[in-house]
Amino acid sequence: MEAHQLVNLGRLPVRRQQSRSGNAILELSLTITALLPLLFGVAGVGTSLGRAVQATQITRDAAHMYGLGADMSNTGTQGIIRQLGSNWNMTGSGNAVIIFSRIVKVFATDCTVAGVSCNNQDQYVFSERIAMGNTGLRSSNYGTPPSSYLDTGGDIAPNQYMTQLSLRANGFNLVDIGQGQNAYLTEAFYNMPDLTFLGARARGFYVRFVY
Repeated sequence: MEAHQLVNLGRLPVRRQQSRSGNAILELSLTITALLPLLFGVAGVGTSLGRAVQATQITRDAAHMYGLGADMSNTGTQGIIRQLGSNWNMTGSGNAVIIFSRIVKVFATDCTVAGVSCNNQDQYVFSERIAMGNTGLRSSNYGTPPSSYLDTGGDIAPNQYMTQLSLRANGFNLVDIGQGQNAYLTEAFYNMPDLTFLGARARGFYVRFVY
């Protein structure tokens, strides 16, 4: 006759299950903590890229209008652009600014005909400047002509841009401009304050077109 010793193991599986359950919850918590910033980052970058595409399209459309001769100082024309960029609230307190600049090159013969000194000979200068939206967000990469030289439509007189050094488009080399030709430059900046958690580069988007 064999003797058997009974061992009570009934509670051991319960303890092991509880231990495993606690470990799983801890591991899940650590995983979520590590993945959440990554998920927010991916979502933020995707949003930023989508807005950049939209901003580029708006600026391209505005640049086409400007290059084709549209009067960008006209309230009706600006209304069309505001409608295109309605998501950006293109007002004085909004999240976007668009800067239109007509640029010419000064030649010696131009000054001779005008009968003025040729201080800006062979220089690129502004002959028009119009801005719409929140102009406090950003200025042009090529300078800002003093407002005292602009008429109500943003035009600058030839005798002014031929002589005044402050009307030079400093650093402009995007296209070569011949005598009697114009370059129509459109610059825009779109502010994205809700994406500041992605870093300084995500806070805004600058884009330009020239025709």
